Amino acid sequence: MTARAGHVGRTIALAIFPALLWVSIPLQGVAVAHAVEAGSPDRPCVDNVPRERLERWKAMPPEERARIRERYHQWKELSPEEQERIRERHRRWRELPEERRRYLKERRELLKSAGEEDRAVVQKFFARMHSLPPDTRKATREKIWGWRALPPGEREEAMRSWPFYQDLSGPERESLRWFLFARPEERSPRE
Repeated sequence: MTARAGHVGRTIALAIFPALLWVSIPLQGVAVAHAVEAGSPDRPCVDNVPRERLERWKAMPPEERARIRERYHQWKELSPEEQERIRERHRRWRELPEERRRYLKERRELLKSAGEEDRAVVQKFFARMHSLPPDTRKATREKIWGWRALPPGEREEAMRSWPFYQDLSGPERESLRWFLFARPEERSPRE
């Protein structure tokens, strides 16, 4: 009787084992897929995302979402030093007063619409600014900011005391004055 019971048990086990295997393999695949999805960097963890940001994300066109994903992947590929440098620049930008941020945004827009000659002068200006020691650069920035409040004639006289400005030709001076002091809708004097 014991031998017969063992034979029956093996028969049942052999009958059930393939069925269990048949059910468990697809379930393991589903579990692995869920684990991979949860660990994927593209998959946001909805628990800690504010509702407004989630709604804004859902309302975005697919092209915009793809652009953001691409920028995220580029960010992840940067070295920790580069990421820290960008964080520092972003922090400094947020600390600027709103008036200065608006001014810099306007300058960016002017530069986008500028011609080749104007861009060359502005690039020359920035190269010169970046070559200055940090303290001198900051002082020069403050001088330029102060010149904005002067009438054009006094501003021109004040700028003539600046060695970089003295080295520029007449058309280059016009381009630099336009870039530094023009209103956003004002066109370049070279156009």
